[in-house]
Amino acid sequence: MTDSDQQGSERVDVDRQTGQGPADTELTGDQRRAERRAGIALVVAIVAGIGLFVVYFSGGQTQIEGILFAVAFGALGVALGIWANHLLDAREVVEERHELTSGPAGRQAFEDALAEEVGPVLGRRSLLVKLLAGAGGALGLALLLPVLSLGPAPGNSLKVTPWRRGLRVVDENGEPVTLNQVPENGFLTVFPQGHEGAADAQTLLIHVRPGTLKLPPDRLAGVPEGTHVAYSKICTHAGCPVGLYRAESQTLICPCHQSQFDVSDGAKPFFGPAARPLPQLLLGVDEENILVAQGDFTAPVGPAFWDRGR
Repeated sequence: MTDSDQQGSERVDVDRQTGQGPADTELTGDQRRAERRAGIALVVAIVAGIGLFVVYFSGGQTQIEGILFAVAFGALGVALGIWANHLLDAREVVEERHELTSGPAGRQAFEDALAEEVGPVLGRRSLLVKLLAGAGGALGLALLLPVLSLGPAPGNSLKVTPWRRGLRVVDENGEPVTLNQVPENGFLTVFPQGHEGAADAQTLLIHVRPGTLKLPPDRLAGVPEGTHVAYSKICTHAGCPVGLYRAESQTLICPCHQSQFDVSDGAKPFFGPAARPLPQLLLGVDEENILVAQGDFTAPVGPAFWDRGR
């Protein structure tokens, strides 16, 4: 069977969706009611989107924000459904032809059929189109709110602590710590003066036995009398507090995942998931025999996963 022997018909669904002005023909009563319903739904979407902004910048309330998001998207969906089902006219146009291939005349006829007026349409400048643009804009702005909630970039704040050169070492009650306050094989949690309780500044001050530290000269210079060494209390694995000290082996233990650090060898991990040593805090002594910091920790405290690959 050749192409010329085949006969059939082609159905063309023509949706008239755009125009250059107001409706070209009069709308029916049902279409006018549908237009009003779609307009109301779009207004609800706009109001909900604006309300979401107001709630967010007034302090925020997660439950209310979620409800407003749902109302805005739901109203927009209702409006688009009404628009598609009741306000976009479509009908079937049947063109009989005897050839499957289209010549110049056939293509021209098809183009003429697409250009044919097929019923009432909504112009680009209609009220519904403007409301749709407003609803889309309000929801688009609302979608930016999660970005605003991210807050400012952390910058260098994750790499520094309140410890500064010359700050006195104090206990959790703000009392200055002296050399003879910590007994041999004992330890104490200390903070920089004026920052008692600061999570990133908490430090373990350990009084080790003389001659047991295996530190390089620059680090050993920050250990008063060679016996009072200080390390960050924040585990370098997951940020848990390293609060257990085994004096006999001079080992610090993190109770969360059992990472163990060798105090005598720069608090290097030798067991467990931690991969970095605990940062050391270099210390000195002032004229009143009170311990003071020589600066911040020798490395960023805690799990520095944000620096991997750099």
